[in-house]
Parts: sequence; structure tokens; C-alpha cells
Amino acid sequence: MDRSKKSINHYFIRALLLSLIIHMAFLFSHFDFKKNNLIGVNQEKKIKIVLIDDEKRTSDKKVEEKKRQIVNSSQKTPVDEKVDSKFLGKTNQLFERQTVAKQIGSFKDAGLGVEHGSDWLSNKIQNIENPIIKPKTKKINHMLSKEKISLKDLLVNQNMAKQIIANKETASKGIRSGDRLKIGPSMNNDFIEDVKLGDFTKLNTTEYKYFGFYDRIRKRLEQFWGNSLQEKARKLQARGGRIPAGENKITSLKVTIDKMGNITNVFLKSTSGIIELDEAAIESFKQAGPFPNPPKGMIENGYAEIEWGFVVKS
Repeated sequence: MDRSKKSINHYFIRALLLSLIIHMAFLFSHFDFKKNNLIGVNQEKKIKIVLIDDEKRTSDKKVEEKKRQIVNSSQKTPVDEKVDSKFLGKTNQLFERQTVAKQIGSFKDAGLGVEHGSDWLSNKIQNIENPIIKPKTKKINHMLSKEKISLKDLLVNQNMAKQIIANKETASKGIRSGDRLKIGPSMNNDFIEDVKLGDFTKLNTTEYKYFGFYDRIRKRLEQFWGNSLQEKARKLQARGGRIPAGENKITSLKVTIDKMGNITNVFLKSTSGIIELDEAAIESFKQAGPFPNPPKGMIENGYAEIEWGFVVKS
């Protein structure tokens, strides 16, 4: 009976997690340098979490409208003039048609191949072109090591490698116009609405000088967001909760960092309506920090505030 119950619970959790298309939205572009909003910054190793009330949220509405979203996008030769776009990015980019990658995951451009290519072949190509070099170790049995590798084995492996690379363009996963130096389909995890899906993420962006710092934060968060969400999904299931289908659940945080990049405060600016999702967002940020070496231009009076959104689509 216990085994059957555990099996059902495990199936529920897997079904719930697989039904969630997870995006991390980056809904910020400016820092608010308001020292009077910093609460508890002198408390060592303590992070204060605050829910901003509706009155405060309404008063900030005009400021919010001016903010633009920082996104990842495929890079071509940057345009010289400034691009008037709702998106901020690494460089000034202008495309005839904007699209967002269909697959969700850490940002990457598509590799050369075909849409329904082989995952196995893609992995083989990646291993051949980017071999893992193991550290040298002392040989305990020199004669035995020689017997294990024959000339025939070397020739077979070389021929196999040549065949795999020769079939790269037609058999590995990717697209016909993909990058020869990339493997697999294009991916993106920015939460972007009103832009059509495509084989690449091509967005018109205005160059943002602090993009590199945001990108570092993004990559750190990607390491913790998924695991934290899985843990909270189990908690949600345990209390009999669920995420309504077809809804975007957005948790918006305002995070204060000091000049060393340490997190000093986390404000829950707006809730997703599901406490477990809010907790996952907060815990992910706490685990991802600190964020060393923030650009000096972003710091005022020793602190800066970053706004970050976490989105779960079901």
C-alpha cells in the first residue's frame, strides 16, 4: 500500500513539473537609488523580505511604465545608430522580423542540422569536436595498457569520427541555416509576449551598458531556479494545491545589493498568488548570491536595487 501511494505521489510530481513551462523574466532596466527604502541593510547576514502594499505599487506605476526588459538575442553586426526598442540587450540590434526561439532553456543559437535530427549524433559530434581531456595518471600496468588499444581500434574510431562529422549537416539536430559551431536547436528562457515563435531569437534591442552584469546574475539564477521550483512543487502537491492551467504566474522581486554584491534585502514586489512559487523565487535569489563586482555606475550611496521577475506557465 505504501509503495503504491509513493508511486502515485511520484507520478503526480513528475506530471506537474512536466506541465510547467518555466521562464525567467527579466523585467528591469534601471536601478532605483532610494536609500530611504533600504531596510535592515546593517543587519549582518540577514535578508529582509517585504511585501509592498497596493498604495505603494500604485504610486510607482509611472516609473514602472518607463522600464524595459533586458533580453538575450542572436547577434549579428551591431547597427551604429541607437535602436528604439522596448528591449535592452548586449548590442544595438535591428531585424526585419522579430522572433523568439520555440524551445525553452538557457539561451543558445541553433546549430547546423535538421529539425528532427538525432540527439545521439548531436552528442557524438559534440564529444568529438569538444573532447574531454582527462588528467594524466600513473600507469599501474604499462603492458596491460598497451594491449587495450590496438591499431585497428584507432582506425575504426577515426573512421567513425569522419562519418559522424560528414553527416553533421543532415543528421544532427539543428536547422539548415544554423551555426556550424553550435549543436542542437535554438533556446531561450526570456518571458516574451506578442512576438512570434521561430528558429532563432531575433529581437530588436537597445545596447545596455550593464548587460554583462545582468547576464552573470541570470546564469547564476539558472543554476538554482529549477531545483527550487521542483522542491516547492512537491510542497504544493502535499497540501493539495495546484496551478491553474493556461495562466502565467509571475513573482516580481526587488533585490537590494551592496557595493560588494551581497544581497541585503529582498522585497516581494508582487505575488504570483501561490506561496510556493514566491518562495522558490526568493530562495533562488538567496542561493545565487552574492554577485561580486557590480559596476560602479550602478551603485549610489553604497547600494543598488535590481528588479527581477520569475514566470511559471502551465
